Amino acid sequence: MNDPDIQLWCEDEVHFQRHSSLIRMWAPKGQQPHVLSASTRQKVGFFGAVNLKTGILLTKDAATFNGETFGDFLGYLLQATQGKVYLILDNAKWHKARVLKEFFIQNQDRLVRIFLPPYSPELNPVERVWRITRRLVTHNRYFPSIEELKTALTSHFLKWAQPNIALRALCATI
Repeated sequence: MNDPDIQLWCEDEVHFQRHSSLIRMWAPKGQQPHVLSASTRQKVGFFGAVNLKTGILLTKDAATFNGETFGDFLGYLLQATQGKVYLILDNAKWHKARVLKEFFIQNQDRLVRIFLPPYSPELNPVERVWRITRRLVTHNRYFPSIEELKTALTSHFLKWAQPNIALRALCATI
């Protein structure tokens, strides 16, 4: 990892739902806290990748996860980076989509995919980023609209779009 031309990134996808998710919270003794909750299944999806060396997080919203939207995210990742990118992925079908075969051939000098063993999300550091994002942004909060949820998440992700110690430390402990 000392070679500045080589970057190690971990990628994953996530959905954040609009309904409130409740976790432990402080409240005055004898008072039950109240959190509004939308009775809906609305959700917003994001592709995300974290650089293990710098802690930079790149995200891109996606209405659905498929080969085409994954290809859009890979193009975004390659535009935002320089040098060779080693990308750690799970085994989602869109990571190996036929529609991306030509893209992978054209970018084989810059992009190397490394697949995790099946059913091993604990090995992907970006999963920790999603868990912390839920804790900091969505848990115990009510969002009146899907747009407000998306705005809150995007605003939070922008804080991690620059090199930062928090994500670097979080992801380095694997």
